[in-house]
Amino acid sequence: MEGSGRRARRLAPVLAAGLLCGLAGCTNEGDTVNVNGLDCGLIRDQLVGDWSVSLAQAVRTLQNCDDASANGSQVNVLAGTTNFTNVQVHASPSSTSFVVTGEGPVGLPNELMANVEADSCLALVQVWEDDEGGWLQCIGTTDLVNRFLNVVCDSFDLDTDLDGFPDNACGLNGSITGTVGIP
Repeated sequence: MEGSGRRARRLAPVLAAGLLCGLAGCTNEGDTVNVNGLDCGLIRDQLVGDWSVSLAQAVRTLQNCDDASANGSQVNVLAGTTNFTNVQVHASPSSTSFVVTGEGPVGLPNELMANVEADSCLALVQVWEDDEGGWLQCIGTTDLVNRFLNVVCDSFDLDTDLDGFPDNACGLNGSITGTVGIP
């Protein structure tokens, strides 16, 4: 009996993990444990190449800015598509995501900035608006089959000191929709 008790104690954690995984909806997808469909299967190579961003025309007003002096300023987004080349994709040093930066028509190295979560494919995409001197911030989920993200943009970061980095975070008084094409 003593041998079977040790075996039961050794198997208990394995059985408990199997039961918990069964309740959580885990599946084994080769080298990936997929919990409730959370892992979208994204790999770095799927983001490498030229990107494009198409936005709907909209005029929005900045609100709730970190520096209140920008409140009430307008952001005028023109309808159209902007292409981004020389896109760089790196693993994030602080999360399970890929960091994307790209050059656009103005020639800045970070006219496109994105953070795409490797497990959920959720993405934050920031697009430079040259007339306003800042980045329109959009969120969406990556569709790997059709190679795009449908995004909703609801905030704006101003580069008030012209150093190429956001300085003043603001909300918008309404959202702007768009589509981000990935390679």
